[in-house]
Amino acid sequence: MQFCTDVLPSYGMRARRPLPASARTILLYLSFLSDEGRVHEGSLNPYLAAVNQMHEDSGLEKPGTTHFVRLARKGFAAVEAEGGYRPAARVPVPAPVMLEILRLGLKTEDTSVLRMCACVVLNFAFFNRADTGVQLCREDVSIDQGGISIDARSKTASLNAAHTMMRPHDERYDPDSLVERLLSRWHERSASFQSPRSPFWSLPTDRAELKPPIITEWLTRCCELVNCAPPRGQKWTGHSLRSGGASASQAIDIPLFYIMSFGLWKSFDAVRRYLCWLVTASDAAYLFFGWLRPKPYEPVRLEL
Repeated sequence: MQFCTDVLPSYGMRARRPLPASARTILLYLSFLSDEGRVHEGSLNPYLAAVNQMHEDSGLEKPGTTHFVRLARKGFAAVEAEGGYRPAARVPVPAPVMLEILRLGLKTEDTSVLRMCACVVLNFAFFNRADTGVQLCREDVSIDQGGISIDARSKTASLNAAHTMMRPHDERYDPDSLVERLLSRWHERSASFQSPRSPFWSLPTDRAELKPPIITEWLTRCCELVNCAPPRGQKWTGHSLRSGGASASQAIDIPLFYIMSFGLWKSFDAVRRYLCWLVTASDAAYLFFGWLRPKPYEPVRLEL
């Protein structure tokens, strides 16, 4: 709204009506963001989503989804490319990399490194978003001989209901319980300074509340410690843990509806954006997600 009422007049143009916004107003907004040079085309979605949501909440058509807006975005991208801007593509983090981070977490005596390793491994193993990971409280996590369960808090999950996700122990694929051992190690190490309501990844030395971007920072640091890096032109972020877990599961033939259910995806279109069909099967993928594979049935004689 500030763009319509304040920014346009500062450019010598008349103020425009923000609601409902015309297609021309949206195009002017995109031109302003492009000229400012602070927002790249690939980062426009949150800006347009806010405009669209405001209109939808008012019972109006979404102005940011029109044909001309799509054409303007293509032009936006072309101008950036001519200027030499080629952003790294976010890709799924491979399961073998996550296995190396898991091994680091089991060996380290540094509590801060243990925290980072345990956090990114849990996010990977549960297809968690970064916001889901940092919102976990100690009371949301249970670890016992049966496996690990978390009460996930996600933007796609209703706030007034529990969403308990269980990862049972399966000796077929993780006979040494590596995932459970790592998370148990952090759970036990943090018991002395956390209460049930404490953020599960908090340390007494934290100077500020943990925010979702910290997941990307921790993943990057863990990868440096295990000497792993994405290929040139690609990057791993907090979302790479969610897409990496889902893609690794798909690679070992986990049924798609299992992946959707465990990741709290509500539609195929939603999960499709996280799946990379070029991710191949690996021993590490079976260790993390083999438990999701249907167990072969061995017939038994049932007595009368």
